Amino acid sequence: MILSITLDRKKGGIASSLISYSKALDLIGEKHFIILPSDAAVKDDLLNLSNVKVFSIKKSLLYFHLLTRFTLKRKYKSLIQDSKWIFIHNSKLIKFLNQYSFKLGMINHSGKLRNTFHKATNIFITHAGYERFISRYPDNESTNIVIPHGFEHLPLASTIKKNKVLKVISAGRFIAKKGFYDLLNAAERLQKDNFPAQIELFGSGPLEAEIRKKINDLTLKNIQLIGWTENLHDEFRKADVFCIPSLEEPFGLIIGEAMMSGLPIITTKTDGAIEILGADPEKKGGIYIDFSSPDQIKNSIQAISNHEKRYLLAQNAQKNIKTNFSLERLSRKLRDLFKNAN
Repeated sequence: MILSITLDRKKGGIASSLISYSKALDLIGEKHFIILPSDAAVKDDLLNLSNVKVFSIKKSLLYFHLLTRFTLKRKYKSLIQDSKWIFIHNSKLIKFLNQYSFKLGMINHSGKLRNTFHKATNIFITHAGYERFISRYPDNESTNIVIPHGFEHLPLASTIKKNKVLKVISAGRFIAKKGFYDLLNAAERLQKDNFPAQIELFGSGPLEAEIRKKINDLTLKNIQLIGWTENLHDEFRKADVFCIPSLEEPFGLIIGEAMMSGLPIITTKTDGAIEILGADPEKKGGIYIDFSSPDQIKNSIQAISNHEKRYLLAQNAQKNIKTNFSLERLSRKLRDLFKNAN
């Protein structure tokens, strides 16, 4: 039995990883027990997985029981003691569980180095995050490994869509580090060139009103705010290319999801993009752009409108994810992790 503990309640990277880890654990015959806040957005999705058992508790109470080492929650304490391995998904949890360091892994979702200096296992999702840690803490006492996320297999794309208007899709929280203002400026340049592209931006967040205002101020007709959708995979299937101009991205689960759906990628050189696309991005299914470069976004969208180029990138994208970032590969890495535990 493998145990995960999280304080996170929102949709996003941690929620998605709980699902992908559960599916990967199922492939190696492991049950996945998860302690999380009662209002966690991912709870219902997890309950649909046959190898998962969810233990939900109000977040404030979860903090209390962590502080008291679950003295008043014997069931939870037994879960921790009896588990083969414990994953924690929030770095602040490390101080509550350090007595289990021999079977404790902290998944470094953010790429930042808060609370990474300990005696447990640091699980980095990119090599860039790992290298930053080793550079900062060369004399650390933890076990440090890289385990990128895994994605479910989808059928390889056999044909390329030939929409008269190139459909560009982007998605994420409307916050500054996602770089959506650069996408709006690229849309303005495309519109001035009368280039046949339509950008659909999925998401929401604190900058939504400002983004809407900028679209109106620039009188952009080629970009539309959609809001969140329950099934982004369906939208990927209709689109021609996925563009993510982030200024910071620790892994970018959405990049892998788009690539597995057969979309070529236009992306900045964030930790996640480099992990997935490497030094030769076109062979792996994508195109790199510089940070804060609307002109490069515009030029890449125009270049990818070529049917043959787009088809080749789409094929490379799916093959890359299937080969290097599959759930099967994730499950093997997890099995090795448990095998090597003391």
